[in-house]
Amino acid sequence: MKIPESMRARLRKIPGYPIALFIYHLARGVETRNEALIQIFPPAGLFQPYVYTSNDRYPDIFEFLREQIRDEPEIRILSFGCSTGEEVFSLRRYFSRAILIGIDINRFNIAVCRRRVRRLKDEGIRFLLASSTAEEADASLDVILAMAVFRHGKLNLVPPPESCEREIRFAAFESAVTDFARCLKPGGFLVIHNAMFRFTDTAVSGLFLPIPLEGLLIEAPLYDRDNRLLPDEHYPLVLFRKLQPT
Repeated sequence: MKIPESMRARLRKIPGYPIALFIYHLARGVETRNEALIQIFPPAGLFQPYVYTSNDRYPDIFEFLREQIRDEPEIRILSFGCSTGEEVFSLRRYFSRAILIGIDINRFNIAVCRRRVRRLKDEGIRFLLASSTAEEADASLDVILAMAVFRHGKLNLVPPPESCEREIRFAAFESAVTDFARCLKPGGFLVIHNAMFRFTDTAVSGLFLPIPLEGLLIEAPLYDRDNRLLPDEHYPLVLFRKLQPT
């Protein structure tokens, strides 16, 4: 059972709780162990320290992409913040021939991903330890997905904190998505779901056309360019298509 963040906040005040939690996570399983280790050794550029994921978590989005994109060996799809690989392996069921790339900042997650792909012997899937898309070539990707990456579990309180600056910052989000725009081909798709910032607040958003999708539940408080809470703000946009050059 997942502990609500409001309860976690109270538990953190108990002496010895961090050590007890770390031991619990080490013993519980791969996902929680990786989560504990990354919080003890946080790398520069980390957004979301929690590593929760699941298979086929976003079927409506994956199905939409399959309808829009041909399944060919030259198609390149990148999962940014791929955790232990469930998103990438789920995408393989939608795209049997495309090249699938998973990037994650957590070296423990990437080790799990690489073990899994070695067992599958799928040469069209690769995983990279990285904090950004800086190593990807210009206009080389057809799709970039960043699902539940640009957020932080400690902000899931009721009510949310008035500022997110201690945990994540808009400037880092804008820097990341600006490089996404560089990597995407004209006509390529960008998916940013369950983020705590609005892509439309970034300077680079003018290069994209928003594509509304019905029925998506956004599970995050929202913060503005100054890292201040946006009260009662509804922002359903998660899917964007890079415009063709004029």
